[in-house]
Amino acid sequence: MAQLFRRSRLLPCLLLCGALAGQLAHAQNGRYPPADEPWDGTSYRALVQRVESEGLPLPTLSSAGTKPVFERMVDLDNIPLRMGLNRELSTTIRFQRLNSALPAIHKLVSLYGDETQKGRPYAQELARLMVYEAKVCAAWLDLSAPYLATLAKDSRYQVHVAYHDQVKSDARQSYFALVQGMGGTRLYAKPDILKMIGVAGDRLASYEPIFTSQDRLDLVQKLAQQISITTDQDVKTALSRLREAIEQRRPRT
Repeated sequence: MAQLFRRSRLLPCLLLCGALAGQLAHAQNGRYPPADEPWDGTSYRALVQRVESEGLPLPTLSSAGTKPVFERMVDLDNIPLRMGLNRELSTTIRFQRLNSALPAIHKLVSLYGDETQKGRPYAQELARLMVYEAKVCAAWLDLSAPYLATLAKDSRYQVHVAYHDQVKSDARQSYFALVQGMGGTRLYAKPDILKMIGVAGDRLASYEPIFTSQDRLDLVQKLAQQISITTDQDVKTALSRLREAIEQRRPRT
């Protein structure tokens, strides 16, 4: 009878804990930008602010509650990339949409990278976000010169040039990080590695103008090292094609 009494008191407590956990999950989901509509730059910046300032957990694919948020984060239909690639729009509108999101996307890559280095299971998310970052960044790079041309008579032209130079430097580092990740066979799954190699080759034409001769040498050497230690033939072949493309200063065909 005493044991039954204890169980009868325990059940309401468990139900209450479950209800509170559900309320917490619902409250957190409400703090994420909506997953059921395309994001813009404001959405990316809001996520970064809430993660850094409010302790909101980074969205993960392993959580049923945040999986839709992460998938929205890297959706090709999001406003910056969709509008940035739309040649029917003006250069200014295309550039500004991309530029509004790119710094926040860079920051999110950094946040996921930090968590991965701590041993947290965010490798899949990091790989997918790096691929997405490369696409957004490549679109930004393609528009950099045309957009600056529209500002030639602006009194703050040199300020704009300095900003573009900084973003290009960040883009260069991001590409190097992408290539570095291609050798992370213990960290990333094969499909993710192949996606990283694929986007590095497909978007090479956008990045190539910001590479120095030394950059190309360094990238080729790094890829050669990865090719020599890779046992997977599919990965080895993809790495070899990327190395050849960089050596010949042309995008992969």
